[in-house]
Amino acid sequence: MTQKTGTLYGVGVGPGDPELLTLKALRVLKEAAVLAYPKSSETASENESKAYSIVRAAGVEGNEPLELLFPMTKDSNALQEAREVAAASIIERLKQGKDVAFITLGDPMLYSTFSYLVPLVKEAGAEVRSVPGVTSFSAAASAALVPLAESDERVVVMPASAGEEEIRRRMGEFDSVVLMKAGKALDRIIDLALALGVADSSVFASRVGWKDEEVVRGIGKLKGRKAGYFSMVILRKARA
Repeated sequence: MTQKTGTLYGVGVGPGDPELLTLKALRVLKEAAVLAYPKSSETASENESKAYSIVRAAGVEGNEPLELLFPMTKDSNALQEAREVAAASIIERLKQGKDVAFITLGDPMLYSTFSYLVPLVKEAGAEVRSVPGVTSFSAAASAALVPLAESDERVVVMPASAGEEEIRRRMGEFDSVVLMKAGKALDRIIDLALALGVADSSVFASRVGWKDEEVVRGIGKLKGRKAGYFSMVILRKARA
């Protein structure tokens, strides 16, 4: 009898708070034989994986851990090679009949490594499913009690690395512009928000859902301060 191939699940574990894990995510994580998680370097450990720490804090134990290396680089060849190696490791376990849960911060279909693995694993004939998770920007909006959109308003999500003219143009087209990974660009974003008159109605958020979470409404006062990798800004037009 041919052994049934396992299923790959991309599981969004939310921004940081284990209580934001969905019931479905928790069930899939507990049932999966293998728990796969990304790391950024050969020396990184499971203790340094934020997604992994969320899962463990939620009481998920007993899975086979599978570290997958995804280097922090813009070298497209190196990135593709890493994705293919990771996919091969996953496929090996799927062919053994094991279900694999690949965990990712936020949602698997938004700025996630998981989306690059989907076509590679599907090409091998395995089933792939995605379990949505709470995004960091929706959690930030909730923490600040600032709506991302009301009525017929529009929202766009984009990297903070976008140029000033691009962000300015989006603010003309949308009511809320979510800028992800805003740490290095914070001063530039604040200057633009001040120029557009939206600084007071905009939100800065860092490490949402973690013990050192910081959420600030009115970003003009943050000029000159340092912000980390897990920071974002929600540029929001003031209500009329």
